[in-house]
Order: sequence, then structure tokens, then C-alpha cells
Amino acid sequence: MKCYIACLLSLISVSVSFGQNNAKIKASKLYENGKYKKALHLYDSLLNVNSNDTDSYYGRGLTKMALQDNDGAIKDFKKVIKLNANDADAYLNKGIAESKIEDGESSALADINHSISLRPGFSDAYNFRGNVEYSQGDTTNSMADYTKSIQLDSTNLDAFFNRGYLEMAEKKYKPAFEDFTFVIALDNKDAPAFFYRGLALDEQKEYRDAASDYNRAIEIDPNYAEAYLNRGLDKYQLQFYQLALSDFVQVIKLDSDNAVGYYCRALCEDKLKDYKSAVTDYSTAMQFQENYTEAYYGRGNAYMGEGDKEHACSDFYAAYELGYAPAKTIIDSYCKGKSKKDSKDDKPKGGFWHFN
Repeated sequence: MKCYIACLLSLISVSVSFGQNNAKIKASKLYENGKYKKALHLYDSLLNVNSNDTDSYYGRGLTKMALQDNDGAIKDFKKVIKLNANDADAYLNKGIAESKIEDGESSALADINHSISLRPGFSDAYNFRGNVEYSQGDTTNSMADYTKSIQLDSTNLDAFFNRGYLEMAEKKYKPAFEDFTFVIALDNKDAPAFFYRGLALDEQKEYRDAASDYNRAIEIDPNYAEAYLNRGLDKYQLQFYQLALSDFVQVIKLDSDNAVGYYCRALCEDKLKDYKSAVTDYSTAMQFQENYTEAYYGRGNAYMGEGDKEHACSDFYAAYELGYAPAKTIIDSYCKGKSKKDSKDDKPKGGFWHFN
């Protein structure tokens, strides 16, 4: 009888363990499929059964991060560390969660550093440390960490992408192009990699090739507003104004508050001599972006195209007084008068991007 009871209890224990493992697998799949609330509920249930289940604390921590509950995630990773002080992954993810809360960067670095001390060849840890350093403005160490991450794992696409992004910020466009190309070679469905490689090409004035990369980004993600915007700018540079206008129309459809989208559409309308529409779009751009100097200048050009000198000069004066130096030439030649700013200071300071 005792043997029977012991055997029965053993079978029940195996059954419970088997059920918990199945539940963990299900929770993990829910997380991977983006069903975070359902995953969270399942992890809660698992931890109610076994409060020392490190796997469930870890999975719940990741799920809470996905739900932007970073404080809750930190608590769960602390639980994992309490149960296993040598868990490098737990220290790394605790650091990642800390980096997302206010004033959490110092704690994040300490935890990621400890993760690396536990596992010196941890490529992901170097990559994420590079992210924290970049957010602190420490680009030298950030670059070194991205490179170290790549040396440890030559297939770490996040590290290649992040290094490319940093290289763009430092105007190292050719190395950035190479890093994004590597990402694309291993993952040709990465829309941001195509987008940023397009940016690198734009900076080298390779507008046709850049447009091709934006095409690919849009094929992968049809709602990629920034890709439509930049492809439109490339078409504008290549003087395909009607085609560029179509892209800017799409930008506005996807993001109706996009001031740059209205401004760029107005640029095309101006080139196509549709001055009335250009005036409307420049005005809308200024509604969404205060003191939009280029829009004032552009609307002045559109008014000039309509023959409305009074409104044109008013906008040229406004642009100049806001610091847009190129307006001075047209004020002198077309308006033939000085602005208030000009009378105070004949050498305006500051410069703005101008699309010629």
C-alpha cells in the first residue's frame, strides 16, 4: 500500500512538472507572438504554483519590459538573481530595463558590466552597453563596444546596425553603408537597414541608389512614412517633381501632422507652378511647426509666383528675421527694403537647411 501511494505521488509530481513545462512553452510562444498580456497572465499562474521558478520570473520580466513595465521587470530579474547570482542574462536584462527608466543609466551600466564579468564573451552585453554609452553621449566607448560585440559574434546584426547608426551620426557614411549592407545580406527583410543605408547613400549624393533602398524599405513596410519622405526628396533632387509629389502625398496620408511632408509637397507644387496649392501647404506646415523659417521663405516664393508682392515680401521678411540668411538677397532685389532685423544687425547669425 505504501509503495502504491509513493508511486502515485511520484506520478502526480511528474504530471504536474509536465504540465508546468507545457505552460512555460505556451507562455514563451505567446510572448514571441506579441500576445504579452496573455503571456503575463500565464507566467503569473506558473509563479503562483512555484514561487522559485527562475524561468518564469525571467520570462515574466521580459514580458513586462515588452509592456513597458520596466519597474516590474527589474523586480522579476532581481528575483532571478536572488535565486541564481551567476545568471549573466538576468543582469543584462535588468540593466536594459534600468536604462529605460529615469536616471537609471548608472545602475544599468553597473549591471551590464557585471554581466560581462560573469561571461566575458557575451556579445549582446557589449552591444547593449554600447547603447547605454551612446545615450550618455560617450560615443568613443560606444563605438568600441559595438565593435567588440561584432568581434565576439560576427552575426550579431543588432551590433552591426547600431554601429552603422553611430557612424551616420559621426558622418562616416561609407563605413555606415558597409555595416547596413552586412545587415541586409543576412536579413533582407530588415526595413530600417534599407532605410538607413539609403540615408548613407543620400549623404554621398547617390540619389538613385538611395531611392532604390527606400523602395525596398517600403515594399517590406508599406506604412514607412520616413521612407516615402526620403524617396520623395531623392525624386525632387532628380527633378521628378510629379513623382516626388506623389510620395509626399503618401507621407501626409500616413502622418497627417507631418510638417515636413506638407513643406516638401509645397516645394513640388511650387516647381509645378501650382502656386495656390503651394501657399496652402506651406501654411499648413507652419501650423504644425512653429517658426518654420524655410516654409516662410517657400511661401514667399509661391506668393511671388502668383504675383502677390505684398504677401511675398512679408514672408521673406519673416524668414529673415527668424534667422534665414538667404532671404536677404531676395529682400534686397525684389522687396528693395530692409527688415527690422536688418536695421539692427547686418550680419544675421545661424543657418538653415535650404532645398535649392
